[in-house]
Amino acid sequence: MTTMFIVGTGLYFLLMIGIGIFAGRRVNTMEDYLIAGRRLPFYLAVPTIVATWFGAGSCMGGSGSVYSDGFYGILADPFGCILGIIIAGLFFATPFRRLKILTIADLLRNAYGSKFERIATLFMIPFYIATLASQMLAMGYVFHIVSGINPEVGILLGSLIVVIYTVSGGMWAVTITDFIQLGLLMIGLVLLIPVCLENVQDHAALFSAFCDEFLTLLPTQQSSPDWFSYSGRILMTALGAIMGQDLIQRSLSSRSASVARYSAIAGGILYMILAIIPLFIGLVGREIFPSLEHPEQLIPLLAHKFLSPLAFTLFACGLFSAIMSAADSYLLAGTSLVTNNIILRIRQTTCEKEKIRWLRGTNIGISLVAFAFALSGQKIFDMMVHSGATLFVAIFVPASAALFWKGANRAAAWGSLLGGVMFWIGYLGYHYKDLSSETYEDVLFSAATFGAMCSLIAYAAISLIRAIPVSNLIWFPIEEPGVGIPQSES
Repeated sequence: MTTMFIVGTGLYFLLMIGIGIFAGRRVNTMEDYLIAGRRLPFYLAVPTIVATWFGAGSCMGGSGSVYSDGFYGILADPFGCILGIIIAGLFFATPFRRLKILTIADLLRNAYGSKFERIATLFMIPFYIATLASQMLAMGYVFHIVSGINPEVGILLGSLIVVIYTVSGGMWAVTITDFIQLGLLMIGLVLLIPVCLENVQDHAALFSAFCDEFLTLLPTQQSSPDWFSYSGRILMTALGAIMGQDLIQRSLSSRSASVARYSAIAGGILYMILAIIPLFIGLVGREIFPSLEHPEQLIPLLAHKFLSPLAFTLFACGLFSAIMSAADSYLLAGTSLVTNNIILRIRQTTCEKEKIRWLRGTNIGISLVAFAFALSGQKIFDMMVHSGATLFVAIFVPASAALFWKGANRAAAWGSLLGGVMFWIGYLGYHYKDLSSETYEDVLFSAATFGAMCSLIAYAAISLIRAIPVSNLIWFPIEEPGVGIPQSES
């Protein structure tokens, strides 16, 4: 480690902590802590959307997957994520912003009741813990590569910084740090482009290979299992993540419905532009480091080997920014669900200071669980992508129906959630032996597609049966309707 690196990264970390403490002064209510008082302008909403999703999976995991598997290996992220953000902006951001809710689980409670809210929340929480753990693991990798310290120590140091500023300032701290972190990330990635070009002899062949990779974005075989897997790779993130608290939190935090809509669309476009760089680096890495044991470490290895001390310090801050900006968002999202939809449903209080104390305590608790998970050392990309399957197979259909359909009903929602999860798990159980093979990812994505299809079929079938007059269906139990769709803001 050089003196410049220690001083530069040290100042950067102190800046992040200082922003968190400063932002904490604006936090007076639970709404301030979770959704920034619904006051985010467009110029802050866009970077916080991009920074949330462009984390370890998109940057380090994405380049590593391209190195190993080509573009087909990253259909879920960035391609599925980009599609998801844009769809969210076009169709979901505006109606979400108009609702008087704090979390996605609030929508489910208002439409289907408190029991459904709690069960759905329990299905969503593992995604945020696993994703936070993946960002912590990435921080450990980066600390180890750039400084030589033990990865576990790096995980601890990076996690402490994220926890301190997130606990202090909530959504305000996350948003302001995201704005700075996205700028540093863009600088860091741009610095690697000339490095890649200088270390590749045939630029024409590189450009041709890059273009040819886009042709691999279709299934290699026209059989049902491949199309199931292909659909899962795109839709699990594109549709499932729309119902993620991390993205919805940005819509709810926006100053208006129009800001929520256009910031999501602009964020998707900017994400698409930025995501091209790690994909390019993944292809170049095959020539520069032809036999990497851990492809996820490609980007920091390139920077460590070829950049000057000043450029490397800027790059390191940018890479830390990518990881930390995603980590703080998932930490806050998980905290929102646990506190708002579990703890405060059991221990009800009207005191805003007490609510904020619960939020900060939950922040620390989730961080400790994710830290333990990160020490298991699982692969970054797998940890992030596949832990989100529950959002796709259990939450997307009931939440979409609650948002857009006046006929949304409790029986169909329960059937959809339980049916999607059971058939998803059943598919994995039936193909259990394949999970230990080289095609295990195809099985995981296929299971998500199958579960989501069953979730949709269950919701539609039960709603259709309920629409039949009771006199023609005496055996069907009469059920009290849900408590209705949440009220909109005037």
